[in-house]
Amino acid sequence: MERPFPDPDLSPTSDRDYVTNTILHLSDVIHGNPDDRRAWFLRGNAYLDIGDFHSAISDYSRVIELDPTDRIAMNNRGIAHRGLGNPDAAIDDYDRALELDANYRDAYNNRGIAEADKDDLEAAIEDFSTAIRLDPGFWHAYGQRGMVFWKLGRRAEAERDYALASKLALGKKP
Repeated sequence: MERPFPDPDLSPTSDRDYVTNTILHLSDVIHGNPDDRRAWFLRGNAYLDIGDFHSAISDYSRVIELDPTDRIAMNNRGIAHRGLGNPDAAIDDYDRALELDANYRDAYNNRGIAEADKDDLEAAIEDFSTAIRLDPGFWHAYGQRGMVFWKLGRRAEAERDYALASKLALGKKP
């Protein structure tokens, strides 16, 4: 016998439906208060989640207009630019975020990814290494740096980074 909804612990609403409802709600909030920076930011995040990169860029740009010191909005806008296949615009946003906070681990990691997209592999390694120096438990940067090492034929370094990324992702100490 097939149950109409097999797992009572799961919502019948899909993730995409949930994000769409969130976007609609935040649009209402923004309509009522066009200067609500948080609502613009959260809607930008929702657009980013569903891959609507143009809308995400627009919302993050509004956040930055309202608060030119919002490093996270700059970083996230960079992610959206990269999603559109524009690593140069992404790098510009990561650079701006790092001008505001030279210790912003995620911006270093994301800039490294965009640099790798452009085959600027040594710059990518430098940025991943900086992200790791800032947060030695940041498994994602180890995995990204490992991929670049692999692409460069530096297999031992790649395997070392992959092993560290795997340990850290599982919550183990390196």
